Amino acid sequence: MTSAEKAKDRRLRDVYNTTLEAQNAQRAKQGNACAICGRSFEKFTAYQDHEHFCCPRRLKKYCGKCLRGLLCMPCNKYLVGVLERQSIDGVRIDPIKTCERVIAYLKYWNLILTERGCYAKKKETKKLRSQQKSVR
Repeated sequence: MTSAEKAKDRRLRDVYNTTLEAQNAQRAKQGNACAICGRSFEKFTAYQDHEHFCCPRRLKKYCGKCLRGLLCMPCNKYLVGVLERQSIDGVRIDPIKTCERVIAYLKYWNLILTERGCYAKKKETKKLRSQQKSVR
């Protein structure tokens, strides 16, 4: 292992209670891409996802039992992270039920918007003067 790999392995052991070898195996299992959206880890950094309810963030150390897959930053922060932090009056909302409601909502509106012609190909419009290239 290179010194960078040793440092990463040490950090994974200290923080996530896993190893670089285990993370590389997970990366290979996922096809070197985000488990949710499929963004390639060649272009996007891989983040170790874990169940935040299990190990509070303030501890900055995770048990390892709560580790899930590898995600890109947008999926980790804006999808899973936001869904897991949902609560009403301090009571945690089940993220799986929330996802099911989001899917039902989008399917419902997709049908209506399709009927309205929302997804039909739009006619070309003239470019605004600010969008036209200068001829100078």
